[in-house]
Amino acid sequence: MENLELELKLTVAHVNTVLKHLGSGVYAEVADLINLLHGQAKPQIESAAVAAPAAIVEEPTE
Repeated sequence: MENLELELKLTVAHVNTVLKHLGSGVYAEVADLINLLHGQAKPQIESAAVAAPAAIVEEPTE
């Protein structure tokens, strides 16, 4: 079942939290996962921005 693909629905805030915690991991262990998440999220965010630019609000960074 390790190769079973899942489709998860997460908010941008949830994904950012996951990426924040992955960022503190050992690079060699998390880099591929970070790239995979980024590669799947970026087109969706860009598409949403084109479809409804007023609905996309940047959250302040700490």
